[in-house]
Amino acid sequence: MSSIELYRIKKRIEEAINILIVSHHDPDGDALGSSLGLGSFLNSIGKKTIVYNRDKCPDYLNFIDSSDLINSIESISDDIDLILLLDLNDFERTGEDMSIYLKNTQIDIIVIDHHQNPKIKTNFSLIDANSSSTGILIYNLILSFGQPINNLIATLLLTTIITDTSSFRNSNTNSEALRVASELVNSGANMQLINSSLLNERSLNKLLLEKEILLNHEFYSDIHTSISFCTTENYNSTNTTKEQSEGVANFLLNHKEVKIGIFIRQISKNSWKVSMRTDGFINLSLLANKFDGGGHKNASGFTFDGNIDYLKKLLRERILYEQQNPTS
Repeated sequence: MSSIELYRIKKRIEEAINILIVSHHDPDGDALGSSLGLGSFLNSIGKKTIVYNRDKCPDYLNFIDSSDLINSIESISDDIDLILLLDLNDFERTGEDMSIYLKNTQIDIIVIDHHQNPKIKTNFSLIDANSSSTGILIYNLILSFGQPINNLIATLLLTTIITDTSSFRNSNTNSEALRVASELVNSGANMQLINSSLLNERSLNKLLLEKEILLNHEFYSDIHTSISFCTTENYNSTNTTKEQSEGVANFLLNHKEVKIGIFIRQISKNSWKVSMRTDGFINLSLLANKFDGGGHKNASGFTFDGNIDYLKKLLRERILYEQQNPTS
């Protein structure tokens, strides 16, 4: 992470009065924790801040106070003079309405992210693919202001690390993540609240959904890959939502012989959202790029239009190819 770029971003934020913070749709713990944490801090130093996401806070993150989150572009005021994009590297990841807004605005845009291959051209960016979460970059940005971090912000930023490292279990867990997590706990982050909410709270309906997901599960031993899917009918029959299937790809990965976990969620009749996780077995970012998606080496995704059986066939073929040609 460049200290020069950090300083430039700090100065630009200091010059702004009305700030819009945007993160990717279908937000995870990193997107929400980073956005709401930074928004809370900027409000505390006198900025007028709006935090936007196309979608509401998912059920599994309901311990986060997202009452300040707006979901409608019509709620954005006309006097915005700075836009911060967090945990994304492509305008399209914000949703159709916001993407159009961003492509047509003349307002300065700052990108803060830890994904590879950024697709946004801007004069201000803080991008570090070695960072375990965008929240760590936000932590360093807040520290540059010389202000203390309160309990709320500390908890939000710790959420970004815990979710993006799968509770310090995946290969995103590095010394920086552990150090920053420790410092956030010292600042008052409620780790017990985060862990109990993420790991221990399950409704009966969610258990029924997990049963359906396991029934749809397939393991391909030749490529060390577990694939499962969830259809609209699966959600309807268990009275659940897409938010209650978050983390399935990580769950599939947590088995001895599995090197890649893939979860496929139905979006519409012939449209599917694919989430992939690994612990360094292959570069999933390269794999996702083949399907016009993206992400990290160990966590990536994409959307696919077509037959799910054909999708699984393509995935199997591509994973086998990537294993045999790891540098391609």
